[in-house]
Amino acid sequence: MLKMSVCRDHRLNALRPWCLLMTALTWACSGSSTPKPDGTPVIFAEVTTAAGIDFLHIDGFSGEYYYVETFGSGAAFVDIDGDGWQDIYLANGTLLAADADSARNADPPTNHLYRNQRATFTDITDGSGAGDTGYSAGCAVADYDNDGDQDIYVTNFEINRLLRNDGTGRFEDVTEGAAVGDRRWSTSAGFFDYDNDGDLDLMAVNYVDFRFHNNVVCKKGKHRSYCEPNFYNPLGDVLYRNDGGTFTDVTQAAGMSLLGRGLGLAFSDYDRDGDTDVYVANDGTMNFLYENQQGSFVETGLRAGTRYNADGRAEAGMGVDFGDVDNDGSLDLYVTNFAGETNTLYVNDSRGEFRDATTGVGLAHPSFMPLGFGAKFLDYDNDRFLDLFVANGHVMDIIADVSAEQTHAQANQMMHNTGGQFVEVSASLGPGLEVVEVSRGTAVADYDNDGDLDILVTNVAARPTLLRNDGGNSRHWLMVELVGARHRDAMGTRVTCTTNDGVKQVRERQSGSSYLSSHDHRLHFGLGDAVVSDLAITWPDGTRQTIKDVAADQVLRIEQAQVE
Repeated sequence: MLKMSVCRDHRLNALRPWCLLMTALTWACSGSSTPKPDGTPVIFAEVTTAAGIDFLHIDGFSGEYYYVETFGSGAAFVDIDGDGWQDIYLANGTLLAADADSARNADPPTNHLYRNQRATFTDITDGSGAGDTGYSAGCAVADYDNDGDQDIYVTNFEINRLLRNDGTGRFEDVTEGAAVGDRRWSTSAGFFDYDNDGDLDLMAVNYVDFRFHNNVVCKKGKHRSYCEPNFYNPLGDVLYRNDGGTFTDVTQAAGMSLLGRGLGLAFSDYDRDGDTDVYVANDGTMNFLYENQQGSFVETGLRAGTRYNADGRAEAGMGVDFGDVDNDGSLDLYVTNFAGETNTLYVNDSRGEFRDATTGVGLAHPSFMPLGFGAKFLDYDNDRFLDLFVANGHVMDIIADVSAEQTHAQANQMMHNTGGQFVEVSASLGPGLEVVEVSRGTAVADYDNDGDLDILVTNVAARPTLLRNDGGNSRHWLMVELVGARHRDAMGTRVTCTTNDGVKQVRERQSGSSYLSSHDHRLHFGLGDAVVSDLAITWPDGTRQTIKDVAADQVLRIEQAQVE
């Protein structure tokens, strides 16, 4: 029986004044019950400066064309203080030239942390402990120590950092004690419970063995530029097992011994056997699909059809994401690639095998010319089909001098899912999609808590692009916040939302995906004009829960029952 109650959770109080107490374990915060007229156009407004974000990415360019300069950085949406509003963490580079040592020591560039104050942001880096001054690439977010707040893992060129949240939004560097300071060039990272023991493990993918002393001079024609990846040896990735707050490198023992030039990382239980599998997008070498077999991994990409494209070619994998594009209950896979290759959509046949469906669904032509990095599935217009956003930008700064068809800075793209086919709609989505930069990381969240998904894009040697979604909430929506019994982050939880017309949408609570970035931990469902019949939840330990009569237009917090 439902009854009205003052919301006792201060996080939900920040969102709505009243809550419905559904059960002792489930809180639902109501939003507006009056939908806007269906068909309201969706516009993405570029609001970076207006929202208070004044960050400028430093790539360290010195004319030496150090390879690390061109790959950019990532971003994270993270609720650092538990108030229900997504804050922003931005990774930054630093100065690289040898003669920049004095400038670096005097006032070094740093990563930045911005607190969300109800849709505008304040820079709180100073005094937060989050301002790492290394040459940062990516960032992953999770409550690794299960104390109720979100921690941040930063991948760097040289040494990675683990920043532990003290519960107030202040961070302590615990890298040394946690033993996760990999000194290789790491890129994307993520947390997951690979062995289903109830705590969160950590994986980082590594790129190539570049160091300043082995910097290769490469040219395009007569012009010096950045090298191709095959000039440097690939590196292996690293898997850390969480042993109670300290970590053990179990990469080899767990079966992740392959060498690749890793850039993108995504997690999913793609074969629906109850454990989390891993996909690594590699640059110019075969991609890895690591099937989790009860805590050890076997690379099955050749059999599953995700190692190469339909022509049997390894591509220049950059960003990656899992999502159910056809609402058949199985998670499909998207990988961004180099200019002239097309990005690749692998459709899951519900038996754990994939086919390259890129051309058949309309994604080949719009992705052939751009060079894609960050990629994220999202239902931007709440019509119940996952659309696709891609951040673009070339890696060679002089590419326009050697190819009349290419530019260094490029526009980003939105592909609208019409229910089986994708159509590029970037030109119809307003000024935010007209921005032309050298874009890299992409993070997605409902940062203003209005029911539609917004986008944050990082740009090389430039300010990021914050795209506010205006009009996506003209249709109904639901946001689900999960709290697990064994670990609060509930990584690996699968939620199926069924509406009154039988349409089923599946989301998984996972870390990683896109490129170098981390996203809103709440699961978003567009509902269109439909009514939710039920939510079916499969928790990481295999227990199941069903919730019926769920109202639309709300943030629904669901806590798993404690296991005896």
